[in-house]
Amino acid sequence: MVSLPIKWVKEYGVKKGDEIDISKQGRDLVVSSDKKKVGGKIAISLESDDGLYVYRHIQSAYVNGYDEIEFKYASPKIANTVQESLTRFIVGFELISQSKEGCIIKSISTGKDEEFDIILKRIFQGILQMDELFHNFLKNGEDIDLILNLEKINNRQVLHLQRIVNQGKVGGQFLYAALVLLEKLANEYKFIIHNKAHEGKTGAAILKYYTRLHKQLENVYDVFINYDSKKVSKIVLEDIRTEEFKVLFKENAYLTYSFMKIVDLLRSLLFQIVNLEFVKK
Repeated sequence: MVSLPIKWVKEYGVKKGDEIDISKQGRDLVVSSDKKKVGGKIAISLESDDGLYVYRHIQSAYVNGYDEIEFKYASPKIANTVQESLTRFIVGFELISQSKEGCIIKSISTGKDEEFDIILKRIFQGILQMDELFHNFLKNGEDIDLILNLEKINNRQVLHLQRIVNQGKVGGQFLYAALVLLEKLANEYKFIIHNKAHEGKTGAAILKYYTRLHKQLENVYDVFINYDSKKVSKIVLEDIRTEEFKVLFKENAYLTYSFMKIVDLLRSLLFQIVNLEFVKK
């Protein structure tokens, strides 16, 4: 057993069971980790109070694991935009100080590793709920406006987990890729509503195909919860990217295009789930 310097362990977020590298350099043994430094501060200059511009700067620093972000600006109005972005998109950060020249936001969340799996499951379940709402709309014409609220929740949860991944998590590259795909899946349902694709013709062929797509999403979730290589094989062999698309395009072109993207995203997500299963072992 080797004891490691506590300052180094905290700085890089090394936990019991993590792998570290030990290399020989002359008479010295060098201990290293492929983890990034945990936390830290960063200063960012903001030149506009445009909502998207401010959000993208906050998002980048947040996802990359900084615990404290100082924004410098010429217009105090920018602080209001920072606060709005925090409220809408960011989990566990608060505005702790503000002046005419700048403001500081800081993490008030521990970002515990044990909450990761719980939130990841909630993200997946949120997409299942969007899917169920849309399926019911096609069958019975039920209201689907709730999808837009669920997509906003998806954004906050995905960003939070991407932050935890970047602070050092086993299987990080596959988890990050899976999170990107889960966000894109939620976006597709949002785009369907924003582009009013669901208001076009949706006949029997569209409903029949989406019922198959609905079932495939449930199957991918089942593999995510209880991995089984036979189930993976069944999903791969039951390729629902079919000639039916030619027929569906005549019925509702934009909706069919959305279905094609959802199918491709699901297949990519399935293969990331396979990657994660090997990382666990």
